[in-house]
Amino acid sequence: MEYPLRVGILPIILAFLSIVESSSTRRVLVFGGNGFIGSEVVSRLIKQGDDITIVNRGNWYFDSKERIKPYTSTHYRCDRDKALHLECPELLTSGFYDIVLDFSSYTSLQIKQVLETFKERVGLYIYISSDSVYEVCDKKHKGPSREEDAVRPKSPKKRLKLKKSEEYGHEKLACEEALRAQRKAGGFPYVVLRLPDVVGPRDGSFRFWTYQLWVQTHKAIEHPVHLPQGVSNRPFSLVHVEDVANAVEKILEIGNKAYDQAINLAFEEHFTLKDLLESIGREVRVTDITWLTDEETAWHTYPTVMQGPLDINRAKTLLDWKPMAWADSLASLTKYYEEAMTSKHLREEKEMVLADFMEYHVPEEKSEVFLRALSNIYGEEVFDGINLDLGFADDSLALERRVDIGNDTTTDNKKEPKSEKTEEDAEKKDEDIRETNDGKLSDEL
Repeated sequence: MEYPLRVGILPIILAFLSIVESSSTRRVLVFGGNGFIGSEVVSRLIKQGDDITIVNRGNWYFDSKERIKPYTSTHYRCDRDKALHLECPELLTSGFYDIVLDFSSYTSLQIKQVLETFKERVGLYIYISSDSVYEVCDKKHKGPSREEDAVRPKSPKKRLKLKKSEEYGHEKLACEEALRAQRKAGGFPYVVLRLPDVVGPRDGSFRFWTYQLWVQTHKAIEHPVHLPQGVSNRPFSLVHVEDVANAVEKILEIGNKAYDQAINLAFEEHFTLKDLLESIGREVRVTDITWLTDEETAWHTYPTVMQGPLDINRAKTLLDWKPMAWADSLASLTKYYEEAMTSKHLREEKEMVLADFMEYHVPEEKSEVFLRALSNIYGEEVFDGINLDLGFADDSLALERRVDIGNDTTTDNKKEPKSEKTEEDAEKKDEDIRETNDGKLSDEL
């Protein structure tokens, strides 16, 4: 007689469990999420079963179209330089979000629009900021920058001077200040992560990849690696993209203990440009690097700040967070970009790197020498699938024919890469650079 009762109760139990499971699924709103840092973090949340809504311009970088896009519940295409309520009116009625992850606010106007749109509809706001904020602050010591150092000077003249010299850092700090102001007014909690330059796979700024390629080929093309004297021994910090994702997971684990905090993230190790390039050289078996140190002609993409490295004690104690060892990171990074040179899945990215490298680093008369050097290092398959419009052979046979003919064909075959790029390509690369590493690229590039 008990059997019918059990049959009747089972659907009720299953329905209850379904409700519990549904209520435990976090709704996450992501601004960005398609680039370097964002895709790494979002991929972790996807694995945890979170319900992901993404807001960006609709571009997808590296493998994010396969790794992220299919697993998002909603995708709003918006230009955040325009009015948010007009660009994405759907956001006005999209409901409550347990977490907002903001990878793409670069101005106070952008973040203020979000804060106004989502009043009382956010559980926790995580903002990705930058160590550039310390460039516009009145730091009182010469050691690694601590979170409490992010205080603007009292003098209006000094504030204006710093703003003019570091507009990016000024705006990132203004975004942080907007978050603090809304919290003081009774708004939702926030966490700010201050990042130095970020390294790792899928880096759309191509800085590490370019330096690795330069170290490997500079002797063949007789173009020394640039090492300006003024920055060659200036200490700075880096952080691995996976460590950023780990920190976000830690924040979500510990909850309100991390609320309303700014937190620096970085490797334990501090770097100089010379040490960084020499460590890359050791990994790719290149010793005795030739340098160009002249300040007027040499340029650099690391470091991007003047105030030095970051203190990460707060992250370690508050989050119980530990960055990966630099030696392990370096080995995996150089291996990734070595394999990327012959990967069928990264042909578009490789083509962009090679096009820019030939334009900025390879003397025109050394074009064929550079192609030969690539073939010697990576094998003939390095040219498979490369677009001929950029002056490369699309198969190894064509490459051999060009090399055999001699340098007379260089001018005819080598086109100017920039003139061939479409406006859409330029916009895509610009957005990726901004989202990738907070836009912190040297003015020279």
